[in-house]
Amino acid sequence: MEIIRCKRCLLPSTLSGITFDENGICNHCRKYENDFREWDQIKERKREEFGNILSGAKKLKRPYDCLVPLSGGKDSTYALYLCTKVYKMKTLAVSLDNGFLSGIAKQNIRNALESCNADHMFYTINRENSSRLFKVFTLKTGDFCSGCMRAINYAIELATKSFRIPLVIKGSGRRVQYVSQIKEVTSLNTASYFANVIKGTAAEDDFKHFARYRFSLEFQKIAGGVNDIFGLPRTRLMRFIPQHIGLYDYIYLPFNEIIGILKKEMGWSDGAGSAEHLDCELHDIPFYKDTLRIQNITRHTFHSSGLIRQGLLSREGALLKEEQEIGKENPPAELTKFLQENNITYEEYVNYVQYSDTSRFEPKWQKVARDMYHKFRKF
Repeated sequence: MEIIRCKRCLLPSTLSGITFDENGICNHCRKYENDFREWDQIKERKREEFGNILSGAKKLKRPYDCLVPLSGGKDSTYALYLCTKVYKMKTLAVSLDNGFLSGIAKQNIRNALESCNADHMFYTINRENSSRLFKVFTLKTGDFCSGCMRAINYAIELATKSFRIPLVIKGSGRRVQYVSQIKEVTSLNTASYFANVIKGTAAEDDFKHFARYRFSLEFQKIAGGVNDIFGLPRTRLMRFIPQHIGLYDYIYLPFNEIIGILKKEMGWSDGAGSAEHLDCELHDIPFYKDTLRIQNITRHTFHSSGLIRQGLLSREGALLKEEQEIGKENPPAELTKFLQENNITYEEYVNYVQYSDTSRFEPKWQKVARDMYHKFRKF
């Protein structure tokens, strides 16, 4: 049976919420085009804005000008490179080791810190505790990544509060986050969502502190989003509220150029593998999970579609690879090991992935806020 796909990217008609226009182009490609088609005309202004934000943080003369969440992946390492070597910021790097941090990521973190003058903190969760938390998220939502993301953000929040750090520079950005704006395959990842998932479970007593200040934290996030929508500078807010910004919303380079810089300047390596998500030993599981929920995709579909939109990958080559792999996905070895360690059968896992209703854990007002942000945010 022929698979109906977007004529520009690879997304199939089986993706919930997808629509196609008269030219066969999907709504996700059209939104990307609408949001970013003027990038070449404004990229110098955005770079200048980024510099102004960093200068504003320096003027506050706090113990650290900024914090960089450092996972050992290419994007966070590039953020550290820019903050320390290009903009000369007093930088604190913070890393989460949830017990599943990969060996190559740990080596990349060591190499990066030896290549710059940033200070560094590790927030480490015992692997057994992490595994217990991930099991709860798997049983209730089919996806443990939201639990991990909350742990990362908790480590960031501890450091910003302790050192009064005004600015968090993340190796992210709307242009390169190839699934974050496809709400049919993502969850909110807020502290309130986390609290709702673990409520009444064995993990609540051990991890409820991760969401202790959730209402003030979510107010901070919304305040930053409102500034973005109205084009107001973040420098006004950072005096009172730590500001989290995505690096690639201001400075953008194709990933192959970034990798070249990192190998030369930061001792970075992909470990002779993929440059994507090498920081986590469980990295293949979320992409495999999507193939269980959505017909006619592979674990590469969303990533390849994002690269096609950015002009970094040809549709023809990506489609050939897609057609070769569709329907041939086998469970990753790390998934089999994770399920065995947590006494979950593969059949149970598939059921959790396919039938869990994650929307029941998402506060309605936060869903509305997210939708408004993605609808009205412009460069």
